Amino acid sequence: MRTTPPPIGRPSPRPRYNPAEVIDGAAPARLRSVVLSLASASLVALVLGAKPLGDWVNGLPINAFTDQLSGWVQTWQEWMDAIGVGRLFTSVQSLFRWFQGLRF
Repeated sequence: MRTTPPPIGRPSPRPRYNPAEVIDGAAPARLRSVVLSLASASLVALVLGAKPLGDWVNGLPINAFTDQLSGWVQTWQEWMDAIGVGRLFTSVQSLFRWFQGLRF
């Protein structure tokens, strides 16, 4: 079966699908792979997200626990800045914002 491409200047129609059918048809993930995925995502978030983590902790209500947590986060931020991850975070963030600004 041969299909003709859409005329120039007109966008091609988006495929229509029901998200529930996609989810229902998906194979269930094993618990081990889910746990590994969450652990690796958490590690990346801790390394690249040291500054947003600090902003989030500073927005929490003030009490003894959040004071201690703020100290730990500050130490973590200093470690990440010392090895250069802070610059990597700002570079990735600026690249992502540039990508968001693109219009296709």
